[in-house]
Amino acid sequence: MKEKIKVVVADDMKTIAENMQSIIAGNSRIEKVWTAFDGEEAIIQIMRLEPDLVFIDNQMPKRTGIEVIEAIQSYPAVKIKPKFVLVTGDRDSSLIVKAREIGFDIEYKPISAEKINQYINEFEPVEPNTEEEKKMKMEIEEVRKELKKQGFFKILLKNK
Repeated sequence: MKEKIKVVVADDMKTIAENMQSIIAGNSRIEKVWTAFDGEEAIIQIMRLEPDLVFIDNQMPKRTGIEVIEAIQSYPAVKIKPKFVLVTGDRDSSLIVKAREIGFDIEYKPISAEKINQYINEFEPVEPNTEEEKKMKMEIEEVRKELKKQGFFKILLKNK
């Protein structure tokens, strides 16, 4: 059996996010699934929860899906980047160029339960492969635990 994974769903349309969450939670491979309803909340959830896979809408308040992906891809503190799937109604060809440029998949709305489960079932985690990467991941986890202990993430969520 494959390793369990964590997933974040980010979509400003609550019904879509909750439907996707329900589909995802039904997959036996899922450890946990969370939702975010705008771009800023998505960044906080991704930083806090370290998901393996993120399904994200492009047109959201505060930050677009592309802006979230670019932010997470560029944050040095996020050593193991989640796999991003941009789930969008936008058919703009520039998204395909951007996907190749920064590395994410695109699925068009409405995304089927079969397609969602395919991403989950085919997901292969990227493990740190050098001692230095493993050490960095452990150090980052220690910082994250300390921040959590001090209530840092609660403050971020409360102030948004």
